[in-house]
Order: sequence, then C-alpha cells, then structure tokens
Amino acid sequence: MAEKRNNRTIRAIWTTALLMATALNGALVAMTGHARAQEVADAQKAFAIAPQPLASALTLFGQQSGLQISVDAAAVRDHRTRGVHSTLTAERALAEILAGSNLTYRFLGPRTVIISAHVDSGASSAEGATVLRPIVIKGSRTLADDPYRTAGSSTYISGEKIERFRGTSVGDMLSGTPGVLNGDNRNGAALDVNIRGMQGQGRVPVVVDGAQQETTVYRGYAGVAGRSFIDPDFIGSVMVEKGPNSSADGAGVIGGVVRMNTITPDDILLPDKSFGVRFKGGFNSNSSSIPPLYTTGGLYGQQAYPSASLPGSFGGSDGMDRPGFLEPTGGNGSVAAAYRSENLDIVAGFARRQNGNYHAGTKGDVPSPVLFPDCGRVTEQLTCSLPRPGWTAVGFSGLNRFRAGEEVLNTSQSNTSTLLKTTVRLPYDQKIDLGYIHYESRYGEIMPSQIVYSGDYGAYQATLSQVEMDTYTAKYGWNPEDSDLVNVKLSAWMTNADLTTPMQWYWPAVGTPADPTFDNYYGAANRRWGINAENTSRFDTAWGDLSFNYGGSFTHELIEPGEGANLPNAREGNRREASIFTSGEWKPTQWLTLNGSLRYSEFKSRDTRPWETTTYPLSYNGQVLSFNSSAERAAYRRAHPGSTNLLAVTTSNSGVYQSYEDSGFAPMGSVMVEPWDGIQFYSKYAEALRMPSLFETTRGFSFYGGDFPPGQANPLRPEHARTWEFGSNVMSDSIFTAGDELKLKASYFHNRVDNYLTRSLNQGRAYIVNIDYAKLEGVELAASYDAGDFFGDLSYTRYLRTEFCSRPGQVSGTSYTALCSSGGVANSYVINQLPPKDSLSLTLGMRALDETLTFGGRLNYIGNRPTTALGVSNSTGGSLTHVEWKPYTVVDLFASYKVNDNLKIDAAIDNVADTYYMDTLTLGLMPSPGRTFRLNLTAKF
Repeated sequence: MAEKRNNRTIRAIWTTALLMATALNGALVAMTGHARAQEVADAQKAFAIAPQPLASALTLFGQQSGLQISVDAAAVRDHRTRGVHSTLTAERALAEILAGSNLTYRFLGPRTVIISAHVDSGASSAEGATVLRPIVIKGSRTLADDPYRTAGSSTYISGEKIERFRGTSVGDMLSGTPGVLNGDNRNGAALDVNIRGMQGQGRVPVVVDGAQQETTVYRGYAGVAGRSFIDPDFIGSVMVEKGPNSSADGAGVIGGVVRMNTITPDDILLPDKSFGVRFKGGFNSNSSSIPPLYTTGGLYGQQAYPSASLPGSFGGSDGMDRPGFLEPTGGNGSVAAAYRSENLDIVAGFARRQNGNYHAGTKGDVPSPVLFPDCGRVTEQLTCSLPRPGWTAVGFSGLNRFRAGEEVLNTSQSNTSTLLKTTVRLPYDQKIDLGYIHYESRYGEIMPSQIVYSGDYGAYQATLSQVEMDTYTAKYGWNPEDSDLVNVKLSAWMTNADLTTPMQWYWPAVGTPADPTFDNYYGAANRRWGINAENTSRFDTAWGDLSFNYGGSFTHELIEPGEGANLPNAREGNRREASIFTSGEWKPTQWLTLNGSLRYSEFKSRDTRPWETTTYPLSYNGQVLSFNSSAERAAYRRAHPGSTNLLAVTTSNSGVYQSYEDSGFAPMGSVMVEPWDGIQFYSKYAEALRMPSLFETTRGFSFYGGDFPPGQANPLRPEHARTWEFGSNVMSDSIFTAGDELKLKASYFHNRVDNYLTRSLNQGRAYIVNIDYAKLEGVELAASYDAGDFFGDLSYTRYLRTEFCSRPGQVSGTSYTALCSSGGVANSYVINQLPPKDSLSLTLGMRALDETLTFGGRLNYIGNRPTTALGVSNSTGGSLTHVEWKPYTVVDLFASYKVNDNLKIDAAIDNVADTYYMDTLTLGLMPSPGRTFRLNLTAKF
C-alpha cells in the first residue's frame, strides 16, 4: 500500500509540475508577443531547393529556413518554381522561390508569413487598385519540430547530432534520447533498441530507408540479443517513434520504431551546385590493436593460497599499455558524391572505419583483489566460507574483471560500407527511389559466461565474428498537384544478412587445438523482404479538414544455418505476416485534432528444421507392432507375455515440423487540443498485436521446442499491447530574446502487454510462454531551447512501476511467493532488459564567430534498475545470468568549426572524466570506453 501511495504522490507531483510549466509558458507567450521579423529574416542560410512544384518547394523552404511555412494548395496548385541554390537571407530566398508566380508575401512575425494571391474581385476599389486575398501560411514545421507537434512521443536526431555524439559504438548515437537505450551496446557492434522497456523479437524494429532486418543471436547464459546491423557513416537522420504505430510498416510494433534515412544530395552538395563530392576523415584515441588469439586479460587467480606464497599480482601485463590521450589509434574515412538535376538525383558513397579494442576508464568502481587471511574459500558475496589458518583466500570486487585503464578485449570493429541510391522525378508528379547498401563488419564479442567462469586465466581475446549484409529498396510515389485524393506510396525492400559467429572457447584450457568446425558454430543466414502500399486522401469540408490514410503491408522472413554452421540445434524456418490498415484525422476547428486507426494482421510461421523420429517395435503372435516410446512398448510386453522386442527404428524427416498462425484487430485513437497557439494537450490510446517471431516459433538454442511432437505446436498467442499516453507540447519563440525558440514535451505513459512472450523454466525445461501480462509505467520530459548564440537540450525518464505476472503452473523451481514480480520471470529475457529507474541527459552549447564555431558539453546520468526484485532465488536467475550495473555519470565535450563552405572540423572528448562504468542493459561483463578524443574533417567540393 505504501508503494501505491508513493506512486500516486509522484504522479500528482508530475501532473502539477506539468500544469505549472504550461501555465508559466502561456504567461511568457502572452507577455513577450512577437519581436521584429527582420532580425530573423536577415540571417543568411544555405538553401538547396531544386526546380519543382511550388507546393513542395515551399515545404522544403520551411524546413531549411526554420520559418513557420505551409501551403494553401488552391493558391499554389498550378505553379512551379525554378528553385534556389545559394546562401541568402530567408526573405531573399523566398522571393526567388515565388518569382514569376504572381504571389507575394509579408512577415507577420519571426516565424509566420502571409502569402497574398492576386484575385480579380470583379470591381476596383476607390483608388482603382486590385484587391488582394491574403492567405495566412502557418503550421509548417521541420522534422525536428514534429515530436513537439504530435499526439504521441517521438524524437528526431539530426545528422549533426549523430556526428557529434557518435562515440565508438553504433548505439552511442541514440544516447540521451528519452525512454530509449541500446542493449548490449559494447558487445556485438549492432543495435538492439529498447524503448520504454520493450526490446527484441520485432517489438522495436530498426528501419533503414524503409527496409527492416533483425537477427536473434545466442548469448549463452545471458540469453539472446536481437541485432540490427547498420553503419552510422551514411545515416543522415533518425526518427524514433515510441509506442504502437499506425503507418504501413507498423505491423507488430508495440515498443516503437527507429527510422533511419541515409544521406541525400542535401548532405553533400554545396549551395547552387548540381554536382559535388564530400570527403570525411578522422581518428580517435584510446584503443589498441587486436592482440594475438587467446591473449588473456583482466583479474584472475580467485582462489586460496598458502600465505607465504601469495602472488604479488592477479593479472598479467598484457593490455595495460594504454596509448596517450591524443594518440591516433583508430580511424575512419568516407567519400560520397552526388548529382542533382530537375529530374534526377544520384548519390554514391564508400566508407571505411577501423578501431581496435578500447581501454576502460580509471575513475570509479574499479575491480580489485580482496584478501581474506586465514581463509580457505571465499564466496561470490566476498565472505570467507571456510576458515583455514596459514592460508589466504582471494576474491575480486567490482562488476567485472577488467582493471582500470585496461584494454577491454573483444571490442574491436572493422567496417566497410557502400551506398548507391537514385531518385527519378517523372512527369505528372511521380517519383521513383532506388537504393542499395552493402555492409561488412568484423567485430569482437564474447559470451559473458566465458569471462565470469574463467577464474584461472581471466578474460581472453576470442575469434572475431563477422556480418555481411545487402539491403535493397525501391519506392514509388505519386502526388498529383491537382488532386487532394491521391498521394500514393509504394515500396519494396529486401535484406540479406549472413552472420559468422564462432564458438568462443579458450582452447588452451581445453588442452587441444582449436576445432575448425567451430569457426562458424552459431552462424546464421537471415533473409527478409517486404512490400508496403498506402494512399492518403484529404478533404476540405464544412465541418473541418479531414484526411484518410489506408493501405497494407506484407513481410516474409527466412532463417537457416549459415554456411559451415555446426550448431546441432540451429533454427530453421520461415514466417510471413500481412496487415491492412486505415487511419483518419479530423480537425473540426483550429484547436482540436482527432485521430483514429484500425489495423488487421495475420501471420503464419513454420519450423522446417529436419528432425528424427524413433519407433520401438516388437513381435507378438507373428505380428510387428510399433510404439512411440520404449515405455509404451514395455507396458505392452508386461500385458502380453511372449512378445519380443525388436531393434528401434530411427527415421530422418523433413518438411514442416510445427506451424503457427493467428490473426486479430488493433485500434488506436488520440485527441489533441491547442487552447493557445503553440501549447497543446493530448491523450492517446493505442493497441497493437505482435505475432510470435520466427525465433519464438522454431526449435533451437536457449529453449526447448522438441518436447512438442511434430504437428503439435507450443500453444503460443500474439502479444496484445494496450497503451495510454497523456502529455503536453509547447512550441514558442521570442520568449526571452527576439527569435529564440523553446520546445517542451512532457508525457506520462502506461503500457500493458497481455500474453507477453518470454522464456520460463518449468519442470527443469525452458520454454517460450505467454505470461499473463507485462506492465511498465513512467514519465518522460524532453526540452530544447535555442537562442542562436546559446542552445540546450534536456531529457529525463523515470519509471514509476514495472510488473510481470505469470499464470499458475508456468514457473516452477524458484522462490516465488506470488505470481507477480517487478523484476520479471525467472529465466526470462526480461531480467536483462529492464531499463534504469532514472535517466537524464543535459546538453549545453554556444555558437560564436557568426555561428561558424559551435562548442559545448553533454552530461548523461544513468540510475539503478527500477527494482531489485528479480523474482528469482539467486543472482544468476537459474540458467540466465543477471548482469548488473551501478549508477554512473558521463560527461562529453564537443566543438565544431566551419572554416568556410568547403571545410568543417569536428572534435570531441567522450567521457572526459575517464569514468569507469558498465553500460546499462549490457550483456557482456565488460566496462565501457574511458576518455576518448575524436577528430574529424569534412570537405566538400
């Protein structure tokens, strides 16, 4: 009861604070009013807008200028523009875009423009002048504004921020995003995104240019990881959408979706150029070349010794020679070229990145030996369990075995990427986009169990893993200027991923040479393809603006052992999922927006891994009878004396071992009110069905499926998410100074997933089961302020409640006293997917020298797990290790200097305090990078 009262108190405080902040902002808006528009219009910006229909050109102008611009379709429907490619003031650029259109403009405020269309009134005024019909153009927004103008939570990450905070691991670009983390960020060189506690098995797909890919990999006692492989070098922007999704590709999304867009000509071309080349190159410090295979590291020797012969150290010298702070030890380089004309865009690029094993920090909870005199054995809790005079027992404190400043083995990356894409603009407002990405990576990783259980030799350098992936995309769009009923989008995509994952054993300890059949022991090949189709129709009615979006999607996935894979229980199967949807938006007044959608989904999954069946025959009275088990045969013999056993018969089978299929509907709706310009309140209810994944419906590692006879599948049901979100958006400008901008989003979310799918232990066997439900509840805050010379971003997430409830009989052999636990189910993957109770990120920066110099810093704080109640009797969670971290604070510094239009220099110091810490949601018992210096040059020609 006390916990419930505390939660209610926290919610009351949060609600009161939200309302007070909104009221304060409303007062500020009322007091400040509009500043002079000319102060904003006089600032020069680089514009790159190709010849095109005027409507789409004005949309691009709004995005590039930051002005509040949108388009009255009737006023611009029959107009085209020659575009603008130059560094100009916003006013001059707008004048060039409107040239020859018979339209004019004037500024009402720093972010609002009136475009006036000449209208023949049928009569002249007293002075004989032509009457003008003013059209107020408001509401246009950049992609960075979208999260603060929608009923729901999302975050936009620009290319500038990706470069600024890209760190040394692929998931670093997501750090600081409220409610978003990357699981196992330092082990495996991939993305496994966690949004509001939902992670893996398609709950949070990563979509690159419309294509999806995720492969589940075995992590031993740490469970599994769902990896999506991408190279940040060619990512131009990221949009993270949280919760169920009503888009065409939103089938099965219950946690959210991460949409990544690759670079475009805008990222490469100089102003007023149709062809250009961009070179990028740089280096980072704080890494060492990969040592020879089986090189050991970390602390080892945890045992009892005669006190007279106690070792002087508990670790070798390998890995302790940390390079200097500014010494280049890793590097990256890329070249990208672009061409743009009125009807054609082309982008081509090649990128290479290489970094050795990074070194840990030195400040903080560093592991160290702990000596116990007159002791013969020490426990994991660092207590003496066996007194023994004359002996000294040695234990190790800390979260892992790596020492301060030590090279962290198996953290290297060597990536190569190729990008080709083109856009063809056809007559009648049609467009085709084609894209291809090739990605290769050799990277270090190791099972955490190979670190914690290797007391005699510590950690060791294992054989590198490898991934090779090809992504193909094709899109077609038709958005005729003269019709509000047609905005067709068709897309097709395919991803082929081949993983080479060796068996990571320390062969010197085994005492035999490395077995070459283990070189790709866990290897897998994953093939996915899909198609999406949708159309949007808009209506201008007497009852307000109305729009409908409707369409469908289809995806097909196949998984099979990789070439040379030797894992006996590797997964093999295929899965397909289809969905149709319709959504609508009605805006009856300027201050009220209503949204609703409905999706129908169906899926079918098939386990096609070959299997063997054994029958047990006997002879009785001249007849041969067969039984499915030896026990059945023995029972028959006892009842029929004179029968004789025959040799068991084993038969190899192929085809479909098990098949799953299901379907269902999921609705969604939201209400948003805007009582004052720039201040919105919203509520959103959304449901989503996630059909069981291919991993969950096939036999293989991490759990057992073979106990179910062929054709009698484990009775799995779809997860059914029911989510609520309440929040407020604030967007306002000229609050403290002319032209400044404040953005604020505060939200409360309550996510319940019925029939949550996870692993559980029952009668000594692990299975995928539908537990009763999973529930996560919390609050988020995202704020951004930009005054030109000064800017800042703040994000905060707090989880108020986590709860996972199983059904009677699903879990056995644990210390459960109730069916519900705040920390998950014993042997469940949830144990290592619970995000921290509190996380905060603060970025502060300044611009100087006519905004050519940008510099600042960022602070990231990660708190404890939201609970210590993991629902298990010990810290290992049965056959799944509970990997712990401690709260940490990391500070980064950054600077960027634009020498001229051709050259830019970026520098950063990651983890400036050299903090020793382990990332939240890590599955590997390894610390994160220590202080690292990064320097990059970007040149455009």
